[in-house]
Amino acid sequence: MINGIELAASGLDAYGNVQEVIARNLANANTVGFKKNTISFKAVLSQTEGVDTSSLQANYGVDHSNGSLIYTGNTLDIAVDGDGFFTLETDKGMRYTRNGQFQLSNNGEIITSTGSKLLGQSGPLIMPKGGVNIAIDKKGEVQVDGKSIGKLIITNFTDLNSLVATGDSAFKAPIEAISDDGEKKFKVAQGYLERSNVNVVMEMVDMITNMRSYEASNNVVKTFSDLMERLISNQSNI
Repeated sequence: MINGIELAASGLDAYGNVQEVIARNLANANTVGFKKNTISFKAVLSQTEGVDTSSLQANYGVDHSNGSLIYTGNTLDIAVDGDGFFTLETDKGMRYTRNGQFQLSNNGEIITSTGSKLLGQSGPLIMPKGGVNIAIDKKGEVQVDGKSIGKLIITNFTDLNSLVATGDSAFKAPIEAISDDGEKKFKVAQGYLERSNVNVVMEMVDMITNMRSYEASNNVVKTFSDLMERLISNQSNI
């Protein structure tokens, strides 16, 4: 009976973790470039004092499928149509993102809302003084008033599972995970942004299903608890 309570309790923890992941996805459903968080479980068998026990181990992941593109018409809104990530220079090292919502710093650098610099093949992309018209072609070549200022670095990875989320729709990854054939897999779309790949309806359905499972496990724990109380009470009356 104790094992039954422990198993049901581990189920409650699992459903609680699922609820947190769903809530995070829903909170970021309108975040540009956000990638849906996932969670799965596997049973882990262990032995304590000669007694076999089972618990659930949570495995967190990210769904890197592409979101749909939305037209904004803004010059510094950029989307990667296909595979790959924009490459950023931050004070914590290189970061990679699908969030192409950029702006100009006071120094003319193309940056994110948090100040990370958008990198070209020769370094951070900087708008020349007096520059007016920014044009970015499908291959990522950036021109200002008809003159090239650099080419975007669109980074691909051999294993997307190697990416670790760092917040603000950005990821970090080891250098050895970078693929060298990125240019074959994408085109750049200026004036577009990539939506989050979160399906709100499906997340709501999953939330309802998960809550029902949580309630069922909670009822199992309560049933076992009531039975334990009765057994203890009966033993006391003997």
